[in-house]
Amino acid sequence: MEHIVGPVFGFYLACYTLETREGHYGYAKLCIDPPDSVWDTGEVLRKVAAGPYSTPEAAVRAVISRSERRLARREARRNSEWLVLDSSPQPLVPARESA
Repeated sequence: MEHIVGPVFGFYLACYTLETREGHYGYAKLCIDPPDSVWDTGEVLRKVAAGPYSTPEAAVRAVISRSERRLARREARRNSEWLVLDSSPQPLVPARESA
């Protein structure tokens, strides 16, 4: 499966999937300019991967989501005086009440 998304925070994502024994993996190439195709992208700034997933559609959705999160964090760091110490997703845990 192949899919081009953008602009996302000013970038384009050229996404594709590969099937393995473990499942489907999604890959995204982060591009400055709109790519002609997934395979003819011009300069690629970064690659992002996600998987394995049970379907190609799920793998593409996951790699797009992961790419969007990375770009959003990049944008937040660039436009903020705050220092982002940990960019990995953290589970939300309710605060414990004190006894």
